[in-house]
Amino acid sequence: MKNFFSHLLSIAGRFWFLGLIAIVIIAGALDDSSNSSSLPPPDTSAQAEQTSDYQPDLTPGNSLPTGTVIKKRAAYLGGEGQLEISNGTSYDAVAKLIRDGASVLTVYIKAGDTYTMEGISDGTYWLAFAQGTDWDATAQKFNRNEHFQSFDDTFPFDTTSTQSAGWEVTLNSVAGGTASASEVDPAQFNQY
Repeated sequence: MKNFFSHLLSIAGRFWFLGLIAIVIIAGALDDSSNSSSLPPPDTSAQAEQTSDYQPDLTPGNSLPTGTVIKKRAAYLGGEGQLEISNGTSYDAVAKLIRDGASVLTVYIKAGDTYTMEGISDGTYWLAFAQGTDWDATAQKFNRNEHFQSFDDTFPFDTTSTQSAGWEVTLNSVAGGTASASEVDPAQFNQY
């Protein structure tokens, strides 16, 4: 029996380093798993700061002169109605006057400019607009900062023998203003 234990100790002596390596690997794995659960959560404050400090790219790009007509349906433009649109934003705009599911008049209005649509026939219209920078005339869209909105209320034009219909709107918020606008899906805007 003494021979058996001597032989066993001799074999164990030769392979003791394998046992030691196995113990180190197991201990390291256990140590990593206990540390990973105690790691602090990711720091998102830098990301939040970056989002709140976002500044749109307002570098001048391609633009059109204010009043450039992009689309016109003359059948609806034989009246006496007027719609003055002031673009007091930092973005250029494309305004669409819509009736019967199609744009009656689509015009370009540069940032800081005002344009008056004239000759609007009697009826009820909807006004939608896209704003952005760097106009692509071929694709008929802004390359940067593009966003779409429409006024929540419609614009009725009703000319009488003593009065012509007219409206004034701004594409920017105005203190004491009564008109509100909502985001519009780009696909919906582009279908007109």
